[in-house]
Order: sequence, then C-alpha cells, then structure tokens
Amino acid sequence: MLAALSLPLTLGACQGGTVQGGLPGLLERIGPGAPQRVAPQPASPPGRQANIPPTGQPAPQMPRPAAPSLAIETQPLPGPMLVRPGDGNVIRIAFLAPLSGPHAGLGRALLDAAQMALFDLADDRLALLPRDTEGQPEKAAAVAQQAMAEGAQIIIGPLFANEAAAVGPLARERGVKVLSFSTDRSVAGNGVFLLGFTPDQQVERVIGFARTRGMTRFALLAPDSAYGNAVAQATDLATRQTGGQLLRQDRYPGDTADLTPVVRRFATGLRALPPRSTEEPAPAETAESHLARPVDAVLLPEGGARLRALAPLLPYFDIDPRTVRFLGTGLWEDAGLGSEPALVGGWYAAPAPEGFAEFSRRFEQAFGRRPVRLASLAYDTTALVGILARREDPAPFSDAALTNPDGFAGYDGIFRFLPDGLVQRGLAVLEVQRRGSRVIDPAPASFQQPAN
Repeated sequence: MLAALSLPLTLGACQGGTVQGGLPGLLERIGPGAPQRVAPQPASPPGRQANIPPTGQPAPQMPRPAAPSLAIETQPLPGPMLVRPGDGNVIRIAFLAPLSGPHAGLGRALLDAAQMALFDLADDRLALLPRDTEGQPEKAAAVAQQAMAEGAQIIIGPLFANEAAAVGPLARERGVKVLSFSTDRSVAGNGVFLLGFTPDQQVERVIGFARTRGMTRFALLAPDSAYGNAVAQATDLATRQTGGQLLRQDRYPGDTADLTPVVRRFATGLRALPPRSTEEPAPAETAESHLARPVDAVLLPEGGARLRALAPLLPYFDIDPRTVRFLGTGLWEDAGLGSEPALVGGWYAAPAPEGFAEFSRRFEQAFGRRPVRLASLAYDTTALVGILARREDPAPFSDAALTNPDGFAGYDGIFRFLPDGLVQRGLAVLEVQRRGSRVIDPAPASFQQPAN
C-alpha cells in the first residue's frame, strides 16, 4: 500500500498572479536546494492518502484533512520559477491546461487543484511544470515538447480531445505517459489514459440499477451530438447486456430552440409501441397499471437549462413521471434540479457527492472561490502521480503501475485505468429530490465487489 506522508510543502508564486483571481502565469514547484519564493509561514496540513489497496481488499478512502491556508505570494517575480537542471532527484510533472483564452478559468481551477494536491503531499522531490495550451492542439504539442525537453516524466492534461491527440504521439516517442482530462474514447490508448467522467459508465450504472428494480423497457431521447451518440451506443449495449429492451430512441439537433415538436413526436412514438405481454412482470417501483405504460424508463442525457426546458414537456404529452421513471447521466449533477417537478424522483449515476463536497469546501477555503466540477479530477490525478512517484521503482509511471487492477481511491471515489487507456470509476446512483439529491445505491468501495 502506498500512502502520502505529512511533510512541509511550500508553493511558489506566479508572475503577477493572485489566489483570488486564479494564476495567469506559470507556477512551478522548486526542487531541493533551489532558491524558493514563497509566502511567509505557509500552512503545513495533515497528510492525505491516495491508496493502492492489497489485492481483493477495499480501496481505503483518503482521509479528509482540514483545508490548508494556501498563502501564495502575489507580488510580481522577476521570472518563472524553474527547477535547476542539475536536480537529478526531482520528479518533473508536466501539467497542460488552457491558462489563457476562453477556457482560462477552467484551466486555472485545474491548476489550483493540482497545487493543492502537491501541498498535501508535501514532497520536495515533486516539481509541477504548468504549461499553457491556450486550448489549441498546436500549442499543446509545442508546450508538451518543451516540458519533456526539461525532463517531464509524466504529463497531466491536456483538457480537450484534439489536444490529447496532438500530444499523445509526441509523448509516446519519449516513453512518457499522458493522463488527459478528455472523455473522448478515440484518443485513449498507446500511452494516453483518460480521466474524464465518461457517459457510457454512467449509463451502464443507472440502467443496471433500474434493471434491479424490475424495469425492462427503456426509451431514449437524446441530442444528435457526439455526447448523444456516445449515450445512445451505451444505452443500446447496457439494455441488451442486462436483459432489457431499448424500444425507442429519438434524436434531435442539439441547437433546437423549440423542443415541443421533438417531445410530441417522441410521445407519439411511445404510444405506438406494442403492448406488454401479460406474463411480463411489473417493475417493483411502480406495479400499478403497468400494462398501460409503454416503457418503464426514459433516459434524458441533457443538463442545465436544456434539461429544465425538456423535462416539463414530457408530462404535458402524457409521459407521466409518476409511472415512467426518468433517468439521467452525470449532466444531472446539479443541486437545483429538484426545482423542476417533472425531474423529482429521477435517477442518475455520478460519483458519491460527499467527496466533491469536501473537496469543494477545502478548495474554497484555500482559494476564496468555489471550484468547477472537474477540479477534483486534477487533485486526484496529481495526488496519484505523487504517490506513484514515491515508490522504490525505476519506472514509477509504467503501464503496470498505472493499470493496477485494484485501482485507487480519491475524492471522486475509486477509479482504475484499463489497458486500453480508459478509466473505470465506482459510481453511486442518486435520486433527484426537491432540495438536492440523495444516494439511493452507494458507490462500491472496491473493484473486487460484484460489478454495478
């Protein structure tokens, strides 16, 4: 088992940057013995563990330490703070994110979370080498080359699939692994591992749970987009693998302004479905008048304002949420979703919420603002890299190390990388309620448990 130790750690400052507003410049950890520019008396928080469990044992959850007070120097410095070229003991971690341009806010939040993880790990051998990709594949390739020329042994990021596609071959030539925040399966493999929350696992989880409640007949109403395509494929596969039926799927352009004709067509199609067999058992959740219901559940892979506009149209066209269960993906991870009555009682799959809630509390205490949802991925990934770096292993970031079958435990629950570069996560099933959501089927504590 590998565990993080509680050691003092200091963070350097960026050029002209502030904690409150994010870090517009480059920020790097300083290697042992190198000159350091740090704020006075930084906090030394308790340690946090990122654990690899023994075979067959549950992945221990990382303890939740009190939030560190990350006082980062805000005065402009004469130049970027670099690791000295002669520091052979330093393990350099490239961190590629859009630190300027339209996605700078997201990129800076990811970088802040990575710094927070290094603060908790408190290991002077770890050097973070942030590089600004500007959200562009050409720039991502250039800064990845630069970081690897400076000795980066692993790359965290980039954020987008086209960036990962540009960086992957360059890293592979040097034998450097890439841990990308993308969810696009097409860029996974050959040394590129994906970190993002993929819709296929969310669909598999929520449909699998619905099947345990006796639901067999499913329908899908999804946007005609890359995300909608991924959900449609996953829904078809999940229903077949669990012995259910996907009886209807309707698609609509993602930029459709008026969803009324879309839902009317969908509802008409449901009414035209063949009736159930009299021998077919009713779902355990809603046994009454099951023969009159065309399907047991409808999957709606939308989120935010689009979902709120779509949901009330379903009961308007007689798709009653009291008898037909509405299902969602991680896009439903929205605390205000219960304000739409049609969605109350709906189910979706996502990481257990208490982990991100604790991470969010610590992040806000440290940086003075709430984190974006993806920030916890940056924390968990940086912590994982730091833990692997502590092993007495000449190749700490090998395929064998990254694809440990027992996986790892972080703020977003257990996860493990598969040999094809995809990530597998332990997800919970949540039910939408008027004041938030509640877990109705907990996330697994180990990959040794029966599959969801």
